[in-house]
Amino acid sequence: MGLFHKKAEKVAVEESEKKEELSPKEELSPFEKSEQQVVGFYSDFDNEQLFTIHLVFENGAEYDLSHQSKENVAWVVAHKNLDSKGIFQYAINDGVGVGIDLRKVIILTVKPEETSKDEEDAA
Repeated sequence: MGLFHKKAEKVAVEESEKKEELSPKEELSPFEKSEQQVVGFYSDFDNEQLFTIHLVFENGAEYDLSHQSKENVAWVVAHKNLDSKGIFQYAINDGVGVGIDLRKVIILTVKPEETSKDEEDAA
């Protein structure tokens, strides 16, 4: 009898898993979809890797947002991809902040930064 009971439990679990797969999960917003896609682009990098986001504005001015995590990169790129109308502020550790109108950004480049380990390997 124990054998049939185990099989019945397994079938019940499999059926509940199928129902979960078929049931509509909470849909992601376009922003969240874009953000996840960008994080996926950087999946080859470990979570400690930092990046520099280089911004070039319509008027030719350039600005670097350095020491950004994958999630921060995804946040900025997702806002740019969706043509966000707002201005976001970026605060640095010393309390200095800057407002950036992403609508005025014509080029956005992301580059991985060298970590201290990378610098030691290069030496």
